[in-house]
Amino acid sequence: MRKKLILTILILIALSFVASEAECNIVLKTLVVNPSKDKTQTAKLMAYLPKEATADDIVDVGDLKVDYDIEKGLYYVHQKYDLKPGESIAREIEIRDVWVISRSDIEELTKQAKELAEKLRGTAYFDMANALQKDIERKTSEILDRQEKALNAKPQLHIGVYRSNVHILDLTNNDLAKLEKMVEEVKEQNGPGDKIHVQATWRLIVAMIAALGVLSIIFFIIWNRQAAIEGSKRKAEQNDKDTSF
Repeated sequence: MRKKLILTILILIALSFVASEAECNIVLKTLVVNPSKDKTQTAKLMAYLPKEATADDIVDVGDLKVDYDIEKGLYYVHQKYDLKPGESIAREIEIRDVWVISRSDIEELTKQAKELAEKLRGTAYFDMANALQKDIERKTSEILDRQEKALNAKPQLHIGVYRSNVHILDLTNNDLAKLEKMVEEVKEQNGPGDKIHVQATWRLIVAMIAALGVLSIIFFIIWNRQAAIEGSKRKAEQNDKDTSF
């Protein structure tokens, strides 16, 4: 009979994860209630921790015990309490805040995207690379903005924003992988030992064309002067002949 009472009380446990943040840690609050109006009963408080939390992230659980559910792949806290009719007990679980994406990691990702896009400048891939780089920049900026706004929010919102940002970060890493693939493809097209210097090559070609143009002008001027000199000589010789007659 006592076991049945325990099972009944488990179903009626109320868990409230309306918690607060304390010094870069998150505090989750749980509550267990004895719904009986006339019986003292043994209630089991049991609460699963968010999936990102590990045993190393737990800071303080008070008198609660920590275990791991292999089937669900989640850590949970639990404890049994003898509660008088209508009595309730609240407990707090303090966890290190692991629901933050490092700003330095975001900035490094953005930097890599810019460097890769720049390597593709002057190639057939550049327009696509530039669009991907701008999209990465937009997404990373969005991640940092959303994260900043959720820092002082309730844990549910804070954790929810983190999970949403992780999804966006995955998409961003996919875009970065596309840029890396483009760079590799261009390197393969140019040869294993060549670097991507398409723009420099075009500049050299333009410079050579310009130099040829200058040489052509110089040759034209020289030819024109020589033609003028020859014309003057012929005219002088013709004048000498006319004078002799």
